[in-house]
Amino acid sequence: MNPPVIFRRLPLTDTPNARDLGGYATRDGGITRWNVFLRSACPNKLTESDVELLKRIGVTAVVDLRGGGNEDELLTGYTQARAFRCYNFPVGGGNPPAKITECGRSYLEIADNPNMYRVFAALADNQGATVFHCFAGKDRTGIVASILLMLAGVADVDIIADYTQSYAYFLERIRADFDRTDAERDVFIPHPEHIESFMRLFRAKYGDAQNYLLRMGLTQTQINCIIGKFVEFNQ
Repeated sequence: MNPPVIFRRLPLTDTPNARDLGGYATRDGGITRWNVFLRSACPNKLTESDVELLKRIGVTAVVDLRGGGNEDELLTGYTQARAFRCYNFPVGGGNPPAKITECGRSYLEIADNPNMYRVFAALADNQGATVFHCFAGKDRTGIVASILLMLAGVADVDIIADYTQSYAYFLERIRADFDRTDAERDVFIPHPEHIESFMRLFRAKYGDAQNYLLRMGLTQTQINCIIGKFVEFNQ
């Protein structure tokens, strides 16, 4: 049997912004596990070697957050591989806000989407590693990632750092987006202020990630399941 592999950025052939949420310290002395929750952009294609790598990591399911109705949302994604259970739970946010000052509230609208119940229920119930993605793996994906990291007790500075990594990992497309709409350029760049604004609004409305998930409709058992498989402690 091949030994487990650990990557921060997954070296997939044509799937940008693919990375693992493992390796972050938690406030109660734990660490987020590798090969449990992974985030990415939508694949342009998956090669056989990509599929084998994902299987070796332990991926069994993919959650697609797209469904905004624009052309980008029509890409096939991971379903082309026919190797994983694939779910499509659109959570809005297919088009960026026009102004940078609207990013935090736009992100809160993503978090408020009723389909977030289905997203986190799938993350709780899936046996094996789960990939979740949107088009760029930056906004809708970034909100799901930030909520998972808040739930695990990861420090805000690490949540912000995880969010901003999308700038390097999706830089070519971000630059192309500058000319795609009339939105302000900074809307497309994952500045720290965007996720900071979201977390302030999120906490003002929900208090914390656990209360948010309860209000979304998850049971305490499901929430405990997410935490249990995502956070480990050194013995």
